[in-house]
Amino acid sequence: MGSAEEPIRSDHQALVSELSHAVLVQAAPEELVVFEETAQEYFADPDGTLRPQGRDEPVGFGLDLALLTPYVLAVATPVIQLIVSIVSDAVHSDSRSVLAPLVRRLLRIPDPAAPVAPGDSAAEAGGDTAPLSLTVDQARRIHGVALERGRSLGLTDDRASMLADAVVGGLVVAS
Repeated sequence: MGSAEEPIRSDHQALVSELSHAVLVQAAPEELVVFEETAQEYFADPDGTLRPQGRDEPVGFGLDLALLTPYVLAVATPVIQLIVSIVSDAVHSDSRSVLAPLVRRLLRIPDPAAPVAPGDSAAEAGGDTAPLSLTVDQARRIHGVALERGRSLGLTDDRASMLADAVVGGLVVAS
């Protein structure tokens, strides 16, 4: 079970880290110097990183409590889950229009509605290399998920809203 789940977990963590990094560039660039270490601690123990007062080791000068990074990582986690769902739905929907021509080609059944010039591999595959972009509705959904997650972590409405804005901004900048 571990070997099949590990690449998925690793990919998910990488996506969360990349989005979180993009958010911190906007929201708290001064924390980028401790980002890698904080991310490692977060992925090892999310609850412990978010609630340092429950740890066995001393908090030190209270710096852990002031860091935004663990909250960004915690907010980015459900945001990445939503984005994966959005992309999965788009791929599933688009695959119908892509699969029919491929099946026709495999079965050597001509498609009278879509003649393809020989050698046009992108058209033959039914593929489109245009980059994905979010709709306004999807961006609002992502903002809502980020806002609610921030609030559930105990952030003030202002701080949760700022973080949600930065998450959506991070998606725009990262793409």
